[in-house]
Amino acid sequence: MNQPMTVAEVAVMLSVSPAYVVKLIGNGKLRASGNSDGKRTVSREEAEAYRLRAKQRGRNALEELARVSQEAAIYGKQK
Repeated sequence: MNQPMTVAEVAVMLSVSPAYVVKLIGNGKLRASGNSDGKRTVSREEAEAYRLRAKQRGRNALEELARVSQEAAIYGKQK
């Protein structure tokens, strides 16, 4: 089911503000099209793909943070 979603609906899906969704569209990170009312819509498939990419980026960032923390021995034993 690849129905169009409004900017507000995408914002709820991604847990971000509608303004941030508009910014993602403007930066080309989220594809959108205009509907007959002149409002932007995003396909559900596109929104879900972006959500999964963002989740993976977050996971990768946490793994990198853990790796760097371990290398720096930040969480060593307290004296």
